[in-house]
Amino acid sequence: MIFSKEVAVQQVANLLHRYNGLYVNSMSEEKISLMGSITINMSSLGFTLYKTYRVEIIIPLDSDELPYVLDVGNQIDGSYPHRYVEGKLCLETDTNIRIRFIDGFSLETWMSEYVETYFFSYEFYQRYGEFPFGERGHGWDGIIQTYSDFFNEADGAKTIKIMASISNGKYRGHALCPCGSGQKLRSCHGPYIMKFYTDNRLKSIVRKDFFLLQEAVQKYNEQQHNTRAAKR
Repeated sequence: MIFSKEVAVQQVANLLHRYNGLYVNSMSEEKISLMGSITINMSSLGFTLYKTYRVEIIIPLDSDELPYVLDVGNQIDGSYPHRYVEGKLCLETDTNIRIRFIDGFSLETWMSEYVETYFFSYEFYQRYGEFPFGERGHGWDGIIQTYSDFFNEADGAKTIKIMASISNGKYRGHALCPCGSGQKLRSCHGPYIMKFYTDNRLKSIVRKDFFLLQEAVQKYNEQQHNTRAAKR
C-alpha cells in the first residue's frame, strides 16, 4: 500500500501549500484528485524552463498503484513518446519510483524529482531534439534498463539472470556471480546487488517484476506457437 487516506490527506495539504495553483478536485475512499496549475522553474545544462502547466494528479488510496499525472491542458505534444493517448504522463518506470521511495512515499519529493523533471525534459527535447538526462524505453525494455542501471550491467540478458538469482536465492559472496562472468559474486556484481538480496522490500520488488516477466515471455511464446500452428 502506497498511501492510507490519512497519510495522503496530510501530504496533500503540504503539497497544496507548495503548489498553490492546485486544489482538491474530488476525494473518495479510492482516490484523491488534484486539479489546477503547476509552475516549473528549473535550470540545467544551460537551459532554463519557467512555464505553467495545467494538470490533474491522481493519488490512489489503500492501493499499490502509484500516483500519476494527466496533461489536462494538452500542452504536451501528442507525438511525444512519453505521453500516452489518454493524456497520462510516463514519468519513469514504476520500478524506479518504487525503489526510490522504498522508505516511504513523499508527494513533494515525487513532484520535484519526477513531475517537474518530466516537463523540463519535454521542453529540452522540443528545443534540442535530445533528452537531457537520458531516456528509458516503455514496458519491459524500460524495466530491464532500470535494473541494468541499479546492477551496473549493460547487458539485458545478464540483468535478467541477476534478477532470477535475487528472486530465488540468498546472497553468498563466495558463490559465482549469476551474470556468468566466472568471478565470485563479491568480486563482480556483489557491491551493486547485495542490498537487493538482503533487503526484503527490494527483493520483493525484483521478485514481482521477474515473475511478471516470466509470465509475459510465456504468453508471447504461446502466441507464437499458436500463430505457427494456425499457418500449417
